[in-house]
Amino acid sequence: MARRKNKPQTFQQFSSMMTFVVIAALLWLLIKLSSNYTVTEPLTINIKDTPADLVLTNGTQKIKVTLSTSGFELLNYYFKPSSRRKVDISLEEVPLHKDGESTYSFGSSYAKEKIANYLTLEPSEVSFDESRIILNMEQLDSVRVKVIPNVDLTYEKQYNRLGKIQLTPDSVTIFGPKNKISSIDNIHTQKLTLRNVNQNIDTDLPLKLDDMLNADHKNVNVKIFVEKYTEAVANVPITNNSKEKLRLFPDKVKIKYIVSLTDYNIIKENSFKVNIDTADIKADNNFLPIYLTDYPNNTRIINIEPKEVEYIIIEKNEN
Repeated sequence: MARRKNKPQTFQQFSSMMTFVVIAALLWLLIKLSSNYTVTEPLTINIKDTPADLVLTNGTQKIKVTLSTSGFELLNYYFKPSSRRKVDISLEEVPLHKDGESTYSFGSSYAKEKIANYLTLEPSEVSFDESRIILNMEQLDSVRVKVIPNVDLTYEKQYNRLGKIQLTPDSVTIFGPKNKISSIDNIHTQKLTLRNVNQNIDTDLPLKLDDMLNADHKNVNVKIFVEKYTEAVANVPITNNSKEKLRLFPDKVKIKYIVSLTDYNIIKENSFKVNIDTADIKADNNFLPIYLTDYPNNTRIINIEPKEVEYIIIEKNEN
């Protein structure tokens, strides 16, 4: 019975001891955090507001920053996620000096002040090795280029695209370093992939811009008209536009094409133009290739037969 009476007293002694340990640990932590420390940590400088006629090629720089301050202040740094450990510096607020053809710099004192404000420290508590922040900026140039849609479509049976893909705008002005855009004559959209298409498509696609490039439009509107199609055949006479009089075998070609049901009745055989060129005549060859020179925009050619015809010269032009 006496042992049972001592249990509450033992628990009370243990609880008092743990309270003392916790208080001692807190006091130790407060003393440690009140002490001054010197640490070197990475920090990102993000350059903003580049002059309108220049493009920055190293807009983000990582530097090593030495911080000499109390443990409490250092916690403010360590509690920030690594993605947020960056300081924005506006070039509109610094005295920018041109050091070379594409090299610029400004004094690190301004960066030091911005870093100190960001970390809620005094400028005297912040230091780094760089005496100047070096920037690489190249002359900005522009060029107007054609937009090319990057589409990968398959259609439901008997459906197909009607006419050309329509882009708005169909060309854009891109901006970037002169040496980077001088060889660019077109720009692609991001890829659009669709399967078993049976209706019109109307969507916006972003442009595929490389690093350091910008454009007056970031997206273009893409319209693709889709209709039900059928297959048709046109027997088209071959035209000889030269002065040589020829007899052709055969004198017509069969053009197989697909056309939308809407346009089926308006397509006529004379809408197709097929020519030969007597410049192709060779002494050792009695055949001439066929050239399809015109056909309706609302059709898609599947096949032309034959692809060459035999000929006999009836009357030769002596001029």
